Amino acid sequence: MDLLSIFRSSPERQIAKARKRVKEPHGDASVRFGAAQKLAEMGTPEALRALLDRFQITVSPSVQDEEEKEQVLSWIVHHGEKTIPPLMQFLKTERQVYWPLRALREILSREELISRLEELLRYHWENPPASPEPQAQMIRSLRDLHSPGLEEIVRLHLQERDDDIRLASIDYLFELPEQDVREAIIECYLDSDDRPRIRAHILERLEQQKWSVRGYRPKIEETLSEDYALTRDGQIRRIGKRF
Repeated sequence: MDLLSIFRSSPERQIAKARKRVKEPHGDASVRFGAAQKLAEMGTPEALRALLDRFQITVSPSVQDEEEKEQVLSWIVHHGEKTIPPLMQFLKTERQVYWPLRALREILSREELISRLEELLRYHWENPPASPEPQAQMIRSLRDLHSPGLEEIVRLHLQERDDDIRLASIDYLFELPEQDVREAIIECYLDSDDRPRIRAHILERLEQQKWSVRGYRPKIEETLSEDYALTRDGQIRRIGKRF
């Protein structure tokens, strides 16, 4: 061991020190940014995981916060496939998922992205986090992504206790063909007698999409307030609304 090595910090200590600075919202911006850059330059899985912690804080002013996060995102994307394990670990354990999900979208092919999102949603279904926010955000982020696996796991989330997760799942399923998901959505409606937000949202979407409630007419009619009625074809209609 040479003399310099005695005073040189180990990679683990360097990462821990930089991570602490990256997560400091009220510190000197140049120090925080420099720590983030150092982690990006180190480029190890451990350093990249620490770099992702920048997404857990918000600094003022908001313009600066956005600029810093965009730069961190570009560094993460630059490292490509190497960042996938740290990203997946972050998305399974942390609440702030917007920026890491953007990174996955930029790094992975469509097929790989769908596979990773299926994994994440199933993980959260089997291991519910303390906050429902990550699940709702992930389902909202699916947008144009569709697969049998995603449809299956989103259907499971129709049973979630949290309204925001159910609403995100409902909106995702409404983008699929009526014949594939209509019954699941109506069953969710009927199972949500104690959830007025869910019922109101499903009625609104059924009306917008002009989907029929055939096969469920008597059960649906029992639940409707005086603001709604069913047409002869079994479509939801808001009373007083002109067609």
